[in-house]
Amino acid sequence: MRPNNNHFIRNLAIGFISFPLIILMSCGGGQTELQEFSFSGPTMGTTFHVTIVDTLISAADRVRLPAAVDSILSAVNQSMSTYQQQSEISQFNNLQTTDGFEISEDFATVVHAGIELCDASGGAFDATVAPFINFYGFGMEPGEDRFPTVEEIDAWLELTGCDKLILEEGMLYKASPGVTIDLSAIAKGYGSDIACNYLVDAGFENVFVEVGGEIMVNGKNIHSEGWRIGVDRPQLASTPGESLQHILAVSDYGVATSGDYRNYREVEGRRITHTIDPRTGYPIEHSLASATVISTTCMDADGYATAAMVMGLTEGLVWLEELENVEGLLITRSDDGGFSEHMTTGFAAYIVE
Repeated sequence: MRPNNNHFIRNLAIGFISFPLIILMSCGGGQTELQEFSFSGPTMGTTFHVTIVDTLISAADRVRLPAAVDSILSAVNQSMSTYQQQSEISQFNNLQTTDGFEISEDFATVVHAGIELCDASGGAFDATVAPFINFYGFGMEPGEDRFPTVEEIDAWLELTGCDKLILEEGMLYKASPGVTIDLSAIAKGYGSDIACNYLVDAGFENVFVEVGGEIMVNGKNIHSEGWRIGVDRPQLASTPGESLQHILAVSDYGVATSGDYRNYREVEGRRITHTIDPRTGYPIEHSLASATVISTTCMDADGYATAAMVMGLTEGLVWLEELENVEGLLITRSDDGGFSEHMTTGFAAYIVE
């Protein structure tokens, strides 16, 4: 793990809003006390936060659960972080062959999701975008202080695309030996999903999990309502929670945000964002400042938000509207620094403030 690496840090754009302990009346007239147990820690170059609400959280659970979640997220990091030289993704990227590479079930799940999302988004999401991410300084390399030449772009485009990865029966193949991948746009979302699933399987119905701003929730908060999730206004260089655009109430869904306002750098006098359009090889240059997506899994929400940011307002909003069980909020930035919001037809139902 690298506490300051940009590989997994995108936008800590969504925050959990906590509530105090409450007392519920039981059917027999007695009182049942709801407990709220929260814990957090470092992971994937960022942090994770977990909150569990239940009537009984034992002392043993309070020791066991943080260690288990940390172990789950560490395994994802060790599998999918390009900063780990022995990770599965690093070993695959270092291969200079088209021979099959055996991968773990978790890695296969995320790669499969990435391939499907690439196809569904027309290439707006593409795990093989790694050469561009590294060149611009948003991956494992410091980045150049210049823009790439047309010849460099053309050469990298030969190594990117939805057809450059083949996944068959636990084996991953490259269409060309030089293909490399980056799964940071969906790995944190996947981590939130599997940590939440573990806690639910352990018998806890009301669970909130956030990894680097990507959130998966199950059940209700301590007020027996949907979990309160703050969506940041996409102000440049702002800190998480500094200024909220909305507060959402969400149950049994994943929520993720992608934006241009935290992870960016200046090249040749121009501000460039970490969001690269895999179809062109260049950082996005449009008015869309952030995309917040609600979906059945956080991994999907994570990927959909990234793809929508690449597409821009018009294409992104139409695309999100067509997806099943998906809602989105797109916020554009005007030349004077103001913001306008645009949402799918069902997103407003989640807004409580």
